[in-house]
Amino acid sequence: MSINKLIFSLILISIVVTKNPIVYEISIRPWLYELSIKYGRSITKLEDIPEEEIDFIADMGVDAVYIMGIWKLGEYGLNYDKTLDYDYVLPDWQEEDIIGSPFAITEYVCNPELGTDKDIQVLRWKFNIRQVKLYLDFVPNHSAIDGVKTSTDEDMYIMAPPGKENQTNRYAENGLAYGADYAHFAWVDVNQWNYFEPKTITYMMNNLEKVLTYSDGVVCTRAYLEINDVFEKTWEDELTYFNYTKPEEEFWTIAINNARKNFKTAVFIAEAYTDTHKEKLLELGFDYVLDADLRSKLLYSANDVNTYIQQGSIIPWEKTAHFIENHDTERFVSSVDGDYEKAKAAGTIAASVGGMVFMNHGQWYGRKYKLDIHLRRAAGEDNNNDMLSYYKQLLPILTNTAFKSPQYNYVETDNSDFVAYIREDESTDNHLLVVVNYSDTAKCGNVPIYNIKGLKYCLLYEPFSDEEYVRNVELIKKNGLQVCLKPWETQIFKYNY
Repeated sequence: MSINKLIFSLILISIVVTKNPIVYEISIRPWLYELSIKYGRSITKLEDIPEEEIDFIADMGVDAVYIMGIWKLGEYGLNYDKTLDYDYVLPDWQEEDIIGSPFAITEYVCNPELGTDKDIQVLRWKFNIRQVKLYLDFVPNHSAIDGVKTSTDEDMYIMAPPGKENQTNRYAENGLAYGADYAHFAWVDVNQWNYFEPKTITYMMNNLEKVLTYSDGVVCTRAYLEINDVFEKTWEDELTYFNYTKPEEEFWTIAINNARKNFKTAVFIAEAYTDTHKEKLLELGFDYVLDADLRSKLLYSANDVNTYIQQGSIIPWEKTAHFIENHDTERFVSSVDGDYEKAKAAGTIAASVGGMVFMNHGQWYGRKYKLDIHLRRAAGEDNNNDMLSYYKQLLPILTNTAFKSPQYNYVETDNSDFVAYIREDESTDNHLLVVVNYSDTAKCGNVPIYNIKGLKYCLLYEPFSDEEYVRNVELIKKNGLQVCLKPWETQIFKYNY
């Protein structure tokens, strides 16, 4: 290792950062199934997870793991899932592969198949002592149809008005509404909580705090559905019939403010799909909102990406969580027809442009086949070791404080296939220029550096190649830094050091 690379690495590991974390999403039961195959023995409980697997995740450089699917599920949802066909995603599926939706939760206790609540606490501790936080699911919109309250406290749910119970696309056999979004898309394995009912608000506030006793943060699925205006729009007929009126305060304002009294460092992450909803959820107290829009642009051209990151969203980058794939999406490699190099470039942009970074279970290995949330396995494939090597290079670079800072500057180059931006942290005097050739042909371009310093010459260090360059300052000021890149290649230049 060169002295420059050693200095670069020491800078990265010597500073503890908490903003804009790198988060690795793991679907827990499929992960345990994978580990069982890898180690040749049954690994079904949280306590069975080998220490070396936790070490591996920590050593990759993530700040947090988001473990999905840890809470208790019911038989209703599992039995329903067994009636579905999974040929489209897993042609050789068997009934024993079906594990039930992680979002059809009966109550917020550890799924007995995984262990006990104490086992969650121990797992959190194992990650925490390795400087990795643990995030867990909070599913606010609905419970399993056989949830602990569906038969005892029906008024906590949206109920069918008399005579409407036979609307089978809206109400379950128990007379409670299916969970749904404001377009009335129904999830038929869950019942819809009533957020205009005070008992529900209190109960779900308590559930949120319960989740935070076992975690360092929560990922709140479909969080926008609890916004008062959205909820009223979705359930107007039922709310009117049962004489419910809109609460004066928003559920999320009350719940998050209350939770922060006891969990001051907890991180709140919301799922939302429109800028209006994202902006509202941030206003109500969330730290980050998931951003699916950047992924959609990364499927296409540099022009699509540049337009979006320059002017496509009203949400500040430091408040967004970027990703190229998650449990809901297709694998990015599959979405770009198996182009691993494009997937590397896309993953680099999503991880370095600013804000929280989400990386998906299997993304580091270049997986092509989607892992359906109802199944314990995806179609079989070998790991792509080249992809893993790339992420092993990328993640340590991302720990630089410039990538944790909100300071971000879009850079317009003279090559329309380049995506470029500057990330800085003035408090530690870190300045990084990221340049990506987002095309399938080799390209050169001139890249401005607005604040380059030096009397005549300057040094630039590129960590991927471990190369240091000497360049003329006046030429950079006049024309920009000349950068030549292979198809889909990224270079990151440290300057002013």
